Amino acid sequence: MSTQHAPPGPTSIKPANPLDSVLCDNGPMPTARFVIRALAFCLDLALILGVSALILKVTLFKSFPEAASIWADYNVAMQNLDYAKRMIFDMNGTNPELFEIISYALGTTITVAWFYFSTGEAFFGGSSVGKRCCRLHSISTITLGEPTLFSGIVRGGLKTIMLFSFGIIGWAAMLIPLFFNKRRQMGHDLLSRTAVIDETQLQVIEPLNSTSANPN
Repeated sequence: MSTQHAPPGPTSIKPANPLDSVLCDNGPMPTARFVIRALAFCLDLALILGVSALILKVTLFKSFPEAASIWADYNVAMQNLDYAKRMIFDMNGTNPELFEIISYALGTTITVAWFYFSTGEAFFGGSSVGKRCCRLHSISTITLGEPTLFSGIVRGGLKTIMLFSFGIIGWAAMLIPLFFNKRRQMGHDLLSRTAVIDETQLQVIEPLNSTSANPN
């Protein structure tokens, strides 16, 4: 007597990384696209530059009383082509006083940016003003929850350093990874093990109703 075996069912294909099935457009936690992240970043950057400008308005002239006259002299001197070329290649050697002023202003902006990004990530649920306006927030790719205090500070620091400290190399290190991973993580996301979620695309999973009515 022969026994018939049921044909094998379709083989499920598992992703190489389980996170790819969670942090994807069809998953329960879709990651934010580049355009909406860029908009949130522009809002954050405008706020950072505005706060930095207010701080510099109070502190710059206390540290550099002659800053206005130095800047006026610089604008006149830049009309000389040879001087402009020397400034491009060696600002410190050509105009050390102006170099000090610019370094002070940049240092203030970097400090404000690091504090702003790190505070939002660590204490406000992986968010910021820009992210909140665009309904985005960061999560840990380890726990799929809010970033820890340490992770938030690290992420804010990495993002600030890449933005302000290495020029085009920093921007490339931040943006290039975005186009080579399925979870749309940027450089600072990968290093801090975080991802940015689009709250408008979160799927609501309804509980199964085991006592559904029988139509018959």
